[in-house]
Amino acid sequence: MRSGETWAVVPVKPFRVAKQRLTAILDDDERMDLARAMLEDVLSALDACSQRLDGVIVVTADDEASTIARRHDAIVFGETGVMGMNTALTGVVDHLAARSGGMVVVPADLPHVSPGDIDAMIDLISRSPAVALVRAHDGGTNLLACRPASAIAPAFGPDSFNAHCVAATRSGITPTVRFAPHLQFDIDRPEDLVAFMARVSTTRTYAHLSRLKVQHRLQNEAGSTSRRGSSERGRGSLG
Repeated sequence: MRSGETWAVVPVKPFRVAKQRLTAILDDDERMDLARAMLEDVLSALDACSQRLDGVIVVTADDEASTIARRHDAIVFGETGVMGMNTALTGVVDHLAARSGGMVVVPADLPHVSPGDIDAMIDLISRSPAVALVRAHDGGTNLLACRPASAIAPAFGPDSFNAHCVAATRSGITPTVRFAPHLQFDIDRPEDLVAFMARVSTTRTYAHLSRLKVQHRLQNEAGSTSRRGSSERGRGSLG
């Protein structure tokens, strides 16, 4: 066992409940296909880091996600029901604690993550203890690397970037923040789709959204929202 071992951990929500905030743009089947494509993109990036990673752990309660994970030679850490991201990650941390190695948490909705991004995060936690992270545009955390894996408790959710930084500081660790503009947006909301489609890529996710002509849908939705706003302002001015 190498003292510098590092595992990638990918939490995955059940595809059937994925991306509910995109219902104005994508129907149920399209959102499920989007979740599948994003997971494939993330796992493909991790496949290319096999020389740096000791393995990949996918945390999910979804059978299809588990099948995709195993196709990429990932270990599946099965949830019993939908435990919540932090609870599920805590179980993985406990599993890795005996190894004294590090981990990089990679959200499954970050399809533009590259092997170079993973390499950079591993380098930032080359010494223990260490915490490194990438801030999401909304104050969340889009990549989190820790050595040892138990250096801080996972606190994903609203304002998680600050929560993770505070947790590191309280543990006597100065967190390293990696500036990565292309990783600031995961895909949760329509505006995230706008940001993602603005960067042409060879990802499965980009191909899927292009086939759906999602940019045209986004323009139509923006126009509908603008017209509704104008109509409401007009009614408010009457009388």
